[in-house]
Amino acid sequence: MDIPYTVTARKDTGLFNSKVGIWLFLASEVMLFGGLFSGYVFLRIYADYPWPERALPIVPGLINTFVLIGSSVTVVFAWAALKMREWRKFQIYMGITIACAGIFMVLKGIEYKAKLEHQAVRMDDFVIIEGHAHYAVVGDDGKVAHADTKVKAKKLSNSGAKPFKANAILFKPETIDFSIARAHQPWVDTVLEQAGKRKSKLVTAENLFLYGSIRDYAGTEEEPISSEDRSGSEAELVAKYANAEEKVGHSFGERSLYIPAGTGLSYDLLKRAREIYVSGRSHNAIVRTAILKANWRAVKADRPDDKYWEQAPDARIDPATQLEEQFDSAGNCIAGSKVVSVVSTLSFRMDPPQPIVIDRGWIKRPVKAQDGKAELRDDTSFNAGNGEDSAAPGLLDSPLILAVDAIDFRWMVQKAEEAGKEPLEVIETSWIFSEENKHADYYKRIWKNHKARIAELEKELLEGYGRDKDGNAKRVPTETDRYRITWQDLVHYARVDQHEGRSPKPSEEVYGDLRPKFWDGFAGPNHKDEEIHELHAFPELEIPHQKVSLQSMFTPKWNTYYAVYFTITGLHGLHVIGGAIVLGYYLFCSKGLYRRNPEWLANRVEVGGLFWHFVDLVWIFLFPILYLM
Repeated sequence: MDIPYTVTARKDTGLFNSKVGIWLFLASEVMLFGGLFSGYVFLRIYADYPWPERALPIVPGLINTFVLIGSSVTVVFAWAALKMREWRKFQIYMGITIACAGIFMVLKGIEYKAKLEHQAVRMDDFVIIEGHAHYAVVGDDGKVAHADTKVKAKKLSNSGAKPFKANAILFKPETIDFSIARAHQPWVDTVLEQAGKRKSKLVTAENLFLYGSIRDYAGTEEEPISSEDRSGSEAELVAKYANAEEKVGHSFGERSLYIPAGTGLSYDLLKRAREIYVSGRSHNAIVRTAILKANWRAVKADRPDDKYWEQAPDARIDPATQLEEQFDSAGNCIAGSKVVSVVSTLSFRMDPPQPIVIDRGWIKRPVKAQDGKAELRDDTSFNAGNGEDSAAPGLLDSPLILAVDAIDFRWMVQKAEEAGKEPLEVIETSWIFSEENKHADYYKRIWKNHKARIAELEKELLEGYGRDKDGNAKRVPTETDRYRITWQDLVHYARVDQHEGRSPKPSEEVYGDLRPKFWDGFAGPNHKDEEIHELHAFPELEIPHQKVSLQSMFTPKWNTYYAVYFTITGLHGLHVIGGAIVLGYYLFCSKGLYRRNPEWLANRVEVGGLFWHFVDLVWIFLFPILYLM
């Protein structure tokens, strides 16, 4: 069958079919990216925190800009080669286009990797600390040791314990209570794995009988439950069968489970307990509904002429209270039904207690040593007991250890100004400069250098731009200049201190040469650079767990900026990959079509080229908005 207008143009539009289709598709793409760009602008204008500025490395983005522009040129050359029936030139130009797509994605991957490995911390006083987390390991003595690399950390343990990033919490629990309803399997498996590696077991501390319906207890053929027992109260039945030694060897129904003391932890056990928990909740909901319905019928019968009887005090009773009122002390239901006691947690004893590494993202609320427990977001609770010696269970010394490459005071300054306080006073009384920080003297020297550099910058701007008619300087350092110390600043200050031990003066040429150049730090601060390592330009900082308000890599969790960044650039990257696949199909799988109908293939390549131009155009907007502004 011959499909019309695949090669020749339509009479009504002057375009062949696929070209009409691609323009309609690109119109929808414009609306998609237009909405994303508009959302970014809106979020930035109305942000209630200092918006990240110049937070992305410019060099990879700049190279990618030229790469995509070049690929837009070569895809046109490939189309022109087909029009001139030069297959070899088409292969060369299309191959260059696809290679450019590969280069783009490699650079984007390097940029993403740097972001996903870069640690950011917001302290409780709103100071933002950025850097790379050290690695730590639980040594053979049960204490935590750390090093700046994973290899060095591993050497600190003779038993070959697995190093972890020093942004976690270490807790030595005596018991762990798992929520039956919400226990998260990956976290359960992680706890089991760590306990196993440290030769510790997690076992139930006591006998436990779970039941979704007490009628589901089956007994045995030799000793079945009598009809008299079944008709008795729940309390009597549990006392006789569920809480007595005779229960050993008995079988139970589908909605009942006996867990003897010493049973090991497994997610399958928690899963089975969850089924019984849900059954018990369902059973109690049915009983509660029946009781409430009976109560409403009684209230309505007592007020036959009252059309607002639903608002009577007797009709508005809390369901939990209603259940308690409807059952006597023996557990007999006044209405002729029974509720079951639902067990919501399973408690396991850790024998012997060993440190467990807990990801900070798991924690529901900050852990305090005096509380003796750590609560996770799935309602799991690590409990320390009442030990008093230094080796007793509880929160271990587990600060967040960073090699710092940026310090941002802008949010602290914003909060200070809102409270009517002097920003510099608030900054200089922050924790990072206090006696509690054992590295405070080093950071005080950094801050002194930074203030000196800003003073010189103010002087330069005043000399270069002068004053307005009111006597104010026309140009002054921005908030970012004043209150954000970048990794380039840290390297600069370290070089100056080593050079002459003087405060940095950017007006002097020698000091300007000490600042990292545009091409240094291709994808951000390089913590493996030998010179930087020798200078100690990225100083160590140990942040107490209690001081951490939020910690994250540079991911959507950190702030709205990175949520938008990953959304837009990720979607654009998918378009690059999709476009490269289509163009690759034309290059490697279209020789037959070229021989049969080269004009048809040229039309296909033209349509693919239009899409590729759109991908390039989106990036031309993305680069200045995200990277330069």
